[in-house]
Amino acid sequence: MNTPSRKGSVSVAHGSVLFFASNLVGAAGFFVAALLLARALGPSGRGSVAFITVTALVVARVVKIGLGQATSVLAAQRPEARPMLLSNLLAFSLAMSLVGGALVGAGLYLFEAEPAGIDRTHFAILGAGIVAASLVDDNFLIGCGRLKQAAAISASGGWLYAGALTAALVTDGLTVESAALAWVGAHLVWATLLATVGLRTAGLSRPDARLLAESVRFGSRAWLGSASLFLNARLDQILLGLLASDVALGLYAVAVNGAEILLFLPTAIATALLPAVARAEGLSKVERTLRTFRVAAISTLCTIVVAAALGWIAIPLAFGPDFDDSVELFMWLLPGALGYTALSIFSNSLLASYEPGLSSLGSATALGVSVVLDLLLIPPFGASGAAAAASAAFLAGGAASAVAYRRQTGYRWSELVPGGADVAFLRVVAERALRRDRSGS
Repeated sequence: MNTPSRKGSVSVAHGSVLFFASNLVGAAGFFVAALLLARALGPSGRGSVAFITVTALVVARVVKIGLGQATSVLAAQRPEARPMLLSNLLAFSLAMSLVGGALVGAGLYLFEAEPAGIDRTHFAILGAGIVAASLVDDNFLIGCGRLKQAAAISASGGWLYAGALTAALVTDGLTVESAALAWVGAHLVWATLLATVGLRTAGLSRPDARLLAESVRFGSRAWLGSASLFLNARLDQILLGLLASDVALGLYAVAVNGAEILLFLPTAIATALLPAVARAEGLSKVERTLRTFRVAAISTLCTIVVAAALGWIAIPLAFGPDFDDSVELFMWLLPGALGYTALSIFSNSLLASYEPGLSSLGSATALGVSVVLDLLLIPPFGASGAAAAASAAFLAGGAASAVAYRRQTGYRWSELVPGGADVAFLRVVAERALRRDRSGS
């Protein structure tokens, strides 16, 4: 007979498989988009597009002050409030992204900054990108338990971008401007799909100021962690564009495109874990989290080994000889995946347990280490310094998250070590996923 903890673990595993499959499908689309950009624009143009899109993603995440994460938790716990939560999320995202876009555009204009091949003609595209990126938010659907719908829509994002780039390529040809506009258009369609399913799930009501204030209070405590985690994965590209060159950023962006595939599995697992832990009680929260980490650690180590074996061949073959130097950067990035696994899982479990302050510790640690090392290593070593700093930051953040979770729960360090039962559980999950695929259910 299955215990509640066992059933919960299988539920988390099922959600993890959904999001992992979604990330893989979406990543395939983004990979096609990266190939089109690299082949058409070369390292320099690829770096310019990366600066626009990464800056848009970073600003969009920062200005929302953790509202997405708060919405996910509250939607899971308060079904009756879902219409107001969706209204608040959409209205707040739009308003804050407009403010953020205006501030960034004004700042770049006033300081006459033209990083990574970007000039003032691109500022309007950057502002539109901030709005589009801010509206892409699947937290509401995840909190409502609509994992299949959220996963399916997320899988479409990369292909929407690849399709838009292809359309631009066959019409007037790809330029930095047309590529950035394709990214904005794809994200607007992506956001529309998420909002449409959200409306069908819960409907809309008038935004509620009191509920918004509660969400912002909760989200702002977790915001440092969520924003730090995202900044740690993106800020190095902005700093590289400012401190090095558009060519260095283009080479690094390709390496990041490859290395990010290793982060899809822990991200998917942590995403599915959050609402499961939010609904769980007592010791089952801890048991579920520790089992999830051990299984994820095994999976991540396996993907690191495979990636190290294939990266030397796959990157030059896919992107061309102009990106041969991206291989070394890719190898430097691989160890960070294990740290990211610990960071994402323990931080999400702490957030779901109403410990948003502790949940931010790992991400804040990673960001602090990343910024310090970037400033020290990028000037003398360029993109290689940024890659080494990224891995070191994720490992430090993962260690800090594990310590924070131990402080909250008191688990034993030996409980982090995977064992035969975890391997067996992983095998069961894989067999169930295969049977489900074969049956078409």
